[in-house]
Amino acid sequence: MAVVGDLVEVPSKKVGQAPREGVVVAVSGGLLRIRWSSGEESTLSPSMGSLMVVGRARARGAKKAAKKAAATAKKAATAKKSATAKKSATAKKAEPAPARTSATKAVAPKGPAGKPTSTPGKGSSKAKRRK
Repeated sequence: MAVVGDLVEVPSKKVGQAPREGVVVAVSGGLLRIRWSSGEESTLSPSMGSLMVVGRARARGAKKAAKKAAATAKKAATAKKSATAKKSATAKKAEPAPARTSATKAVAPKGPAGKPTSTPGKGSSKAKRRK
């Protein structure tokens, strides 16, 4: 269904005749109000295949307005990003450092099988066998 501002085309009924082109100026339920390129206006209730949406019509001076809107949107996005970055930097500074404990537990190193490794010498199984 066409919306306000769409460029529409109605195919001709006779061979060799150009199709009618116009811009949708109002939509009311299933009715479309169309301003034709000739300057006339009509109200249509389009059926399947009787109307083709060709594109989007632009008013005079719309290029400037579009550029201005794009620039404003870009500025807003940049401002939003910088505000988010400032918030995250502030949050990182405010985080307390983790508490350190003076007592640490000694952990034996583990080998490839996940079993604790032992070093030859005092208390090892090899040293016990030699005695």
